Amino acid sequence: MHILEKFRMPCAWRGSAKQISVDAVIPLFAVPALAVIAAQTLFCTIIIFVTTPVLVHYLHHNFLRFLLRTKFFFVWTIVSVIMLMLVFEITVVPLLEILPEENLVFIICVVGGIWCGYLTRLKADRMTQNAGQGLELGEGSGELCLICRRRTPPRAYHCRTCQTCILGREYHCKWLDCCIGSSNLRWYLACLLFSAIAFIYGSNLTMTSVCHPFILIATVLLPDDCSDVYYQLDIALCFVSAIYSLLVGLVLVCYLIYHLWLIYLGTTSNERRNLPPSSHYGESVLKSLSPIFCCKV
Repeated sequence: MHILEKFRMPCAWRGSAKQISVDAVIPLFAVPALAVIAAQTLFCTIIIFVTTPVLVHYLHHNFLRFLLRTKFFFVWTIVSVIMLMLVFEITVVPLLEILPEENLVFIICVVGGIWCGYLTRLKADRMTQNAGQGLELGEGSGELCLICRRRTPPRAYHCRTCQTCILGREYHCKWLDCCIGSSNLRWYLACLLFSAIAFIYGSNLTMTSVCHPFILIATVLLPDDCSDVYYQLDIALCFVSAIYSLLVGLVLVCYLIYHLWLIYLGTTSNERRNLPPSSHYGESVLKSLSPIFCCKV
């Protein structure tokens, strides 16, 4: 059950030996390698985008979920953002098809998403550190948590990954490696908003630069013919990155809408999961996809 925990890589850091788990190293090589393979032909692109979610889900279900707090998904997020930014700024922008103000808007959205993601993690760390601070087992007011044996305020739920109770807990987002609760939900929603805009807008700018575009309305362009992108590796890599960005952006939009809907209902994702199945209505699809896209626990 703990196969990946047995493999560690020594790393020198300021005179001391550090241990880097294999699960955190895999995305460093896997993400760029998959992008290069997908950029070879259209067939490779289809195969990579179809099989990668399945393989990641298989890896998580059979190995990663047995680790207490794997960094696999968080490192995947960081590597993906860095790779997409480098491809855009180094390869797409020099094509001179993008206006400076368009690039500025894109960078602002990227920085906004990164900053809000950082604040989401920062608030989550403080939330975890302050949870139950100063209380001994069984002390305090509120209901007694059967796992951590502490009395918690209403609407606080235990997170097995963080090993504490989180007020207004939504779920543990492994892509950010932190728990989402009432203290950082607003920053998480802002991260989803800025990131979704950055991914979708960057995808459109990239596709209209490497493909033959057509004018939709005024200066709004959409890609038309992308049949010749695979004749040059760097252009194909831009095209693959654009598809990747578009898919990620659409997933983020779905989760943003889902959370806004939960806020409208006055409930949380964690509370919705504890309701009878008949009260979930059309949530079955999102619930079935959540282990792949958000890894709720």
